[in-house]
Amino acid sequence: MAASTPRIQLLLTGDELMSGDTVDSNSALIARELAALALTPQRRITLGDDRTALVAELDDLSRRSDALIVNGGLGPTVDDLTAELLAEVAGLAIEEHSDALAHLQAWCDKRGLPLNDANRKQAMLPAGCDLVPNPIGSAVGFSLVVNDCLILCTPGVPGELRAMLPTVCDRLRERFSIDD
Repeated sequence: MAASTPRIQLLLTGDELMSGDTVDSNSALIARELAALALTPQRRITLGDDRTALVAELDDLSRRSDALIVNGGLGPTVDDLTAELLAEVAGLAIEEHSDALAHLQAWCDKRGLPLNDANRKQAMLPAGCDLVPNPIGSAVGFSLVVNDCLILCTPGVPGELRAMLPTVCDRLRERFSIDD
């Protein structure tokens, strides 16, 4: 591992977390997986779907962290803001990612569903980002380096997060030269 312990922070998003409609089990899941890498999150922040608050927090956390895991906000609804707002913070265009679109098309085909505009929104990602594959859900995750901070974005659905965490951990191992 690197000489100093990486500063890892978590940002969980969604009005459903703030209202109590959904209980946050994802931060515990992430923390357990990080512990297996001898990493501990320094801080966990939960925010609703407030554009201004999310932009400010994404910018601040990217400046104060070595890695940031953002959980939630990647779905097809208008309140799913993570990709758009992270692109804004990074000063990048948001564009249709061809591999994310192919993933969505395959996901819809497997279920006999049309690829509608709402689902297609999930392929709109910050320019130049790297995908984090989602083997079970419609929304891929993605990673991006902003202010020298590795930002890893995952959907808020617990089963999807669980399926994606091995890739998230692999990216952290690589970034911080962590040996197994």
